[in-house]
Amino acid sequence: MASLTSQVPTAYSFAGMQHILEDNEVRVTVLKFGHLSSDLLAYGAQDGVVRVVGLGQTCTVHHVLKQHQRAISDLDWSLDNTFLLSAGLEGSVTMWMAATGQLLRIFLTTSPACCAKFHLVNQNLIIAGTESGVLQVFNCSTGKLALTQALTGSSNVSGLSCSAMAVSNNLLYVADNRGCIHTLRCDIKNGMLQSLVLLTRTPAPSGKLSETASLVYSPYSSTARGQALLMSSLDGSVSLFKLADAAAGRLELVSNCEVPRAARKIRATFCPKVHITEPEYIVMGGEDTSVYIYDISKPSQGPLVVNQLQGHMAPVVDVSWSYNEALLASCDCDGAVIVWKREQSH
Repeated sequence: MASLTSQVPTAYSFAGMQHILEDNEVRVTVLKFGHLSSDLLAYGAQDGVVRVVGLGQTCTVHHVLKQHQRAISDLDWSLDNTFLLSAGLEGSVTMWMAATGQLLRIFLTTSPACCAKFHLVNQNLIIAGTESGVLQVFNCSTGKLALTQALTGSSNVSGLSCSAMAVSNNLLYVADNRGCIHTLRCDIKNGMLQSLVLLTRTPAPSGKLSETASLVYSPYSSTARGQALLMSSLDGSVSLFKLADAAAGRLELVSNCEVPRAARKIRATFCPKVHITEPEYIVMGGEDTSVYIYDISKPSQGPLVVNQLQGHMAPVVDVSWSYNEALLASCDCDGAVIVWKREQSH
């Protein structure tokens, strides 16, 4: 169980709620701020609808995007916010023109699309991970399938699914439904993806075979002292991995903590760094309707609650920081999105 700190760090104090969005009648499943902008937020819901909103003194709904037939499982922005990707459990990934809401491409996947990302080096490529454990790479310009590759496990493992995905330069990290992280290298030549090369498989911490809820990359972690991955799992475990060898794709477990088990996938993400030597803070929702900021830098002591935000009326399933790190957005199972504003003293 997590313990509560006696004093909230100044950097993680909040002034209150900046916006409350309640235009969904069903669960909001995922949300994400745009890059290089703190007033652009997208969120997807259980009914397959994606909304793009502008956050200023007032909140403006720019677009209501309707194409998916089932729940939205993932969202991703291109680096310049020109395009927005949405992955749907009906088996498709859709690319939208963010400024106009125009539907540009529909990429059909072999089974329900569980995650999708733009390739960081070549934004003309998108990578989708499916429920059947197949990775599909699409060319945005042509709309054609460029490459297909299935996740593989040990000889006695079958039925793998792609649960979550993170990218860094030419490395792709895919977490499966058994808590294993597959690290692959994207070989690109003349702007074309030649192959996905499996470098390593990192087994689930402590041998627990629990489905992954989220996987997030950070270029620097104070606890890992370098590049790191944060993984949350359905069984309540939160794990921090260090990228020990980038060339070999080798990961090392740095921290593994237990937060209260949830009845659904609850995503976690890194908190902004105020100083490189500060403890490792993460933020995630909870089944009890709260948003928690945890210190996971001392795994032997368990996660330490440094702040608890209350305002939701249903379990909180996803969180996202704005580009300037002044706003934190959270969404819940009743369809509400809350945008929290940090104290200006941070």
